[in-house]
Amino acid sequence: MSISVQFFFNQVKLYAKEISLGTFLLIATNGLGVYIPLLIKSLIDNLVKNNLKIDQNILFNLSLVIILALLMAGIRTASRIVLFGIGRRVESEQKQNFYEHLLKLDLAYFSTQRIGDLISRATNDILAIRQMMGFGLLNIVNIVWVYLLTLPIMFKLNASLTFYILLGYLPIFMLVRHLSLQLKTKQIEAQEQLGSLSSFIEEDLNGIQVIKSYSQETREIERFEKVNNKYLNTSTELARWRGIIWPIMELARGISFFILLFYVSKGLLSAGTIAAFLIYLERLLFPTAIMGWLITIFQRGAVSVQRIKEVFDEKAHIIDNSANPALIVVKEANIKIQNLDFQFPDTEQKALNNLNIEIKGGKFVGIVGLIGSGKSTLANALMRLIDIKPNSIFIDEQDINNYSLSSLRQSVALIPQETFLFNKSIKDNILLGSGASEEEMIKASEIAQIHTEISKMPEAYNTLVGEKGVSLSGGQAQRIALARAIIKKPRILILDDALSSVDNEIGLKILNELQEYLKEQKQTLILITHRISSLRQAEQIYIIEKGACIESGNSDYLLKNSEIYQKLWKKQLTVNA
Repeated sequence: MSISVQFFFNQVKLYAKEISLGTFLLIATNGLGVYIPLLIKSLIDNLVKNNLKIDQNILFNLSLVIILALLMAGIRTASRIVLFGIGRRVESEQKQNFYEHLLKLDLAYFSTQRIGDLISRATNDILAIRQMMGFGLLNIVNIVWVYLLTLPIMFKLNASLTFYILLGYLPIFMLVRHLSLQLKTKQIEAQEQLGSLSSFIEEDLNGIQVIKSYSQETREIERFEKVNNKYLNTSTELARWRGIIWPIMELARGISFFILLFYVSKGLLSAGTIAAFLIYLERLLFPTAIMGWLITIFQRGAVSVQRIKEVFDEKAHIIDNSANPALIVVKEANIKIQNLDFQFPDTEQKALNNLNIEIKGGKFVGIVGLIGSGKSTLANALMRLIDIKPNSIFIDEQDINNYSLSSLRQSVALIPQETFLFNKSIKDNILLGSGASEEEMIKASEIAQIHTEISKMPEAYNTLVGEKGVSLSGGQAQRIALARAIIKKPRILILDDALSSVDNEIGLKILNELQEYLKEQKQTLILITHRISSLRQAEQIYIIEKGACIESGNSDYLLKNSEIYQKLWKKQLTVNA
């Protein structure tokens, strides 16, 4: 059983009650749809017998036809509300499950994926699944009952005429089935290229400042035109294949009417039977014609199910041990790193290589090293943003792999150099669901040296920061991110070059106040920086090279004994000069 068929039947089981109700309503609708033409047949035949004179019986039948037609319209509407509602609920649940699954995946997964393609899967592909489970399901049920209820009556009215009409449909069905195979291939290409198009737009909008700064608008327009035209060509070809199906179904209609006219010309049918057959043919025509469109919907839905499943098949390698009874909360924040190794996939060199460090809780320590030495990888390892081996990092003598992710990440806060702010107010960005009071927010902002600047803004803390904090300077964004981390009250605070956009004088002031505040709270501060002057008050500094700790000591000791530290110090003096 294919993945799409399995998915379809799983959803059918899940919504069995709603489908049963919708099916009952469709049976009632089609039952009336079969009975009304019989009434019309009787009505017309009686009119012919009475020489077109209207009697009481004819008026009664006419009134009954109108009442039943209105009743059928109401029941048909109810059936669509029920069955289309299933598609909407499937769409909502799939989007919720898809989003929840994405948030559970490791950070490394997103570095290898096109975000625009993931967005396309979450929107366009799930929309296709909704159409399959809503419109598609309704019409499958409808087609079955249209044929089951209509054909026996048609055979009863005239068996040979019905037989020849169905015989004319047979080659049409075979041709449509062949075309559906071509549709599936083209549908896969179109959806993949739509994902590429979404990724292109998402990437360029994120990098709009670079594009404008380097006057690359024309180049990007030309690149987009190529991607857009590729999608246009594929979707046009797909539309061409789809367009072939409808005329073929119209051909089936023409054949059926030609056969009917032949029987009329031979005088083999009464006027009422002709009217009934015309209605029944119209009733069969739409379900028959819609089969071509249904094939497209189910082919697209099948492709979308496969694309969604590819994401669901991705598993997180960082396992959350929230069910572990040995879990504890970080208290002292003593850190011990022993023989820590880590290597990114598809790379030859280790990012961390037999790294050994010990950090006492409540201390201010620094980590320095040349670019690519493994400092940021270590910061990510402390929060388990990357998957590390057991017995490599201990906090309060507990292997961090034994902590639940929520417990660990509540206790450790990491502020990276590349700050991210949500397109909300400054207040929302600082609080970020922490439940802290306004006084705590202001206190955190004062430590981060951003409160005065926020207060001068027209809306103060209610000022919208814009997409990714576009309305703020880099230094302001970094300080708001710092305030967000402070208000979290973590046991361990890691600043990974998180003050790189802040003026040196303000940066030192932040560190002084931050250090005093953390001492009161007995929190550990780990500062990863290229600004050696920021580490003068650090109680211990670790120098990392090629993923290993090669030297440690305070700033005065390293200035006398470490060549690397001396080189970094001189480099900073040169830059400041």
